[in-house]
Amino acid sequence: MGNALNTLSSATKEDTKLYNCIKELYEQGVPFDELKALIPDMKRTREQLRIKRMLENNNEVLAAMITKEMSFLLDAKERQEEEQFKKLDQLIRQQQSFRKETAGHQGAAQRLKRLFLPG
Repeated sequence: MGNALNTLSSATKEDTKLYNCIKELYEQGVPFDELKALIPDMKRTREQLRIKRMLENNNEVLAAMITKEMSFLLDAKERQEEEQFKKLDQLIRQQQSFRKETAGHQGAAQRLKRLFLPG
């Protein structure tokens, strides 16, 4: 039994969890040849799980980055719109001010007309 476990130990390449699992199955009576045949499948399954976890983590990181980027873009768009509204407001105020000045001049011209050209 010791030699079989040594063979299993070297086959699992210092993978303690995998080795302990196989050792336990061996001690429960699962034949050595069957266990040895399972090692590649178990390693492959473990690697697939590791890759799956890595991809899930990457997806979470990606989602967080995209959310942050979208937030930044929306903030920038809001700032741009705010700037446009300020400019528009400024233009409207300038136009109103210009109209008041023009109306004031027209009122003065009307008063002059009335003084010199009585109806």
